Formats: sequence, C-alpha cells, structure tokens
Amino acid sequence: MGIYNLNMADENLINDVTSYEVLRKRIPRYETLYENINEMKRLQAEISTLGTFTKKTGFLPGKNFQRVATIPTAIVHAVWEVDPMFWQTPAKFFRFLKNHPEFDTTTKIA
Repeated sequence: MGIYNLNMADENLINDVTSYEVLRKRIPRYETLYENINEMKRLQAEISTLGTFTKKTGFLPGKNFQRVATIPTAIVHAVWEVDPMFWQTPAKFFRFLKNHPEFDTTTKIA
C-alpha cells in the first residue's frame, strides 16, 4: 500500500475545483443549492442555540450536535479523489470552509 502525502498544491487544486464561480458556471443547478444553503443558514439561526465558547449558531437544543456546513456529495467525493484523508482532518476541513463560506451554515454572533 502506498503512502500519500498531501502538499499545498493539492489543497490549491481542491479550492480551484470547488470554487463558487467554477461550480456555478459548470453546474447551473448549484445556484439553487446555494440559495437553499442560505435558507438553511437562516432557519438554523432561528431554531438553534448559541455555542457557549464559539459564539456561533448551529447547536441543537440538546447542545450535542452542531451543523456547520452543507456540502454536496459530488464535491465530497471529488475532494476524496485528491486527498482521501481530507474530511477526517479538522484543520483541512475548517480551512476549506474558510475558503468556501457558501457551504458554511453557521452564523457568527459578535
């Protein structure tokens, strides 16, 4: 079994392939997806509670689960092809969300 080492070129490729502008041009139905994610963000802000330390919405009333993003399966699988461990590494995942706020469903409260 080979060992795969991620370098920044791979993360740059992931960011280029999954950018909002590229996906919107190549897959027109994703425009509706982005509208739905914004709607999810709005509804989540209404029903969820504020995190004690994070000051972000998304925690369910029991505070045992926080929805942080809605990412289409096709994008998840495309990223897996480039880096199989990407979604299991929190630092990479949150860098991805920082670069792609259109998938983020939390609302930060100042």
